[in-house]
Amino acid sequence: MKPSVIDFFCHAGTDPQGRSLADMIAMTDHELESHHDIIQWMFPLHEASQFNARAPLIDEASVRSFQQSSIAKKRMREVLIRFAHFLGFERLHNGEFVANPKLEANRANWQTPLNHNHLRITRVIRSLRLFGLEIESRAFYDAVYQAAEQSGCVNERTLAYWQRALKRPPLESLR
Repeated sequence: MKPSVIDFFCHAGTDPQGRSLADMIAMTDHELESHHDIIQWMFPLHEASQFNARAPLIDEASVRSFQQSSIAKKRMREVLIRFAHFLGFERLHNGEFVANPKLEANRANWQTPLNHNHLRITRVIRSLRLFGLEIESRAFYDAVYQAAEQSGCVNERTLAYWQRALKRPPLESLR
């Protein structure tokens, strides 16, 4: 992981546009939907993004550093809760994510066929696992998978990507 990712999560670093993690968490749902260059900062991976060439990349050594940082993990959980809210979910005290009826309108952010947020969901599942948040990754996956099955909004290919993101070794490519 480039030092900028640790700085970003732990020391109020910023992305190339000068936005901190706190700035991203504070974005409105409309801003989260329309800014396509932030998800790679909120949920970094080891593979380059075709949508944001300036996004940070991580490696095994940086994953270990991140996993050992209680601050980084806390911040990652905050980002996850914010992104789950964007999708229409809330996190319960037991760690589960459930659909929040008050956020019904938010489900329109992703419950449509071939929606770009399906790719974001895959990234979230993988990134959480990379950073040792297996329980959170599973809880998030369970919520989006169940909601997708109920709504019929996601095709089998996307569901398979989500399953692979959950089950394959985190540093393995999904391609």
